[in-house]
Amino acid sequence: MMLHIKSITIKVLAATAILLNTISFASEPLSVDVQGNKVEVIVHLPGDISADLTLQFENAVGLTRDSLGLSAELIDVTSLDIIDRLPNGLNITPAAAFPMMITIEPKANTGFSFSGVATVDLHTHNLEYTAGTPLRFFKAPLNGDFKDITETLGSGSLRTRGTTGKFSQFIIVADLRAPIVVVEQKISDLQTALNAFSPQINAAVYSALLQDINEINQLISTQDYNTASNKLNAFNRRINDNRGINIPDVWRSSRDIRNIAGELMAYANTLRFSLRLID
Repeated sequence: MMLHIKSITIKVLAATAILLNTISFASEPLSVDVQGNKVEVIVHLPGDISADLTLQFENAVGLTRDSLGLSAELIDVTSLDIIDRLPNGLNITPAAAFPMMITIEPKANTGFSFSGVATVDLHTHNLEYTAGTPLRFFKAPLNGDFKDITETLGSGSLRTRGTTGKFSQFIIVADLRAPIVVVEQKISDLQTALNAFSPQINAAVYSALLQDINEINQLISTQDYNTASNKLNAFNRRINDNRGINIPDVWRSSRDIRNIAGELMAYANTLRFSLRLID
């Protein structure tokens, strides 16, 4: 009798251990695969909130799961902690059907670095793309203000892409602002960033970039959005031709330098997207 009870106890304990291991595996929110300069992430959060995230770097050093500092969490879309970080809490709201925030915040001592722009692709079945959708891809520095980085929106379940020259927190929002309002904000952000970076850019190159921005501003004011978009392409080509020599283009986890080329090109990329919406 004692042997029978002991046998049952062992079986129960073994089954419990298997169940706990299964629960532990299933509750892992992130699956991360790093291959060269590419990172593929699958995120599963409670409530069947899920997404696929792909990061593509031009050239990365020390890229591992641990060095990226990846995390994902559910957010309260009505919380002032989030709303107050948006450009306009009345016309911009986090997507209620996709209350996920993804954070990429590498630790300073990892030795991770990358050059140029990092491309971030997000795909989720929790949202559906329709023509004229107000859904947009936003990012913010850790606990900072969110800005629109949308570069593309895809059909079917939502697919979106943005670029960045540094790391951030990412969310999907519904942005009900008029397209021209968004364009004016983005050209202002680009101008502000260029001015702030001027001491670290070769003087002649800075002067040429500033002239590009002035021309883009003028084209927008005359509603010549197609030419403004083409001028943004020329702006990015000028940056690309001078990066690493006349314009710093490396981000490091030690955060001792700024990836100026990457950040400026990312601002230009999302501005070009918004220009297409009013063309």
